[in-house]
Amino acid sequence: MRNANWCRRAALILAGALLCAGCGGSELSASALSKQADSVRSLAAEGALLAKDASAGKMTRTFARIHSSDLEKVASQAASSLKTAKTKPALESKLHRLATVARGVSDELGRLGSASKGEQRKLANELQRAADQSNQISEGLK
Repeated sequence: MRNANWCRRAALILAGALLCAGCGGSELSASALSKQADSVRSLAAEGALLAKDASAGKMTRTFARIHSSDLEKVASQAASSLKTAKTKPALESKLHRLATVARGVSDELGRLGSASKGEQRKLANELQRAADQSNQISEGLK
């Protein structure tokens, strides 16, 4: 269990680093924006699985709260980085849409830890929709 927690935290740190890479002051290319969308999709999909399992009673409330908090931190960093990122004019609408999706993922993950079972089921659906939206953005950039 300890190794699994360590691996998850390491994966979250790596995801955060990947999300922040390229969002500094330079202009995001279509490829970089696609990678950002893939990262947001991954966070949303993991959050959806977490919410689904939590609503089904497959984990403790403490685990769900801590893991959703870890995911929320990375999603919040992604949303902040995407909000300030720059890209070519032709890609600005996709960047804006992805930043909006990332903010929604962050907000939903933030609510997940203290949500009731019914709210967790609703959040699972919302997070899965966000994963699908992120995937559409990514596919549209390839």
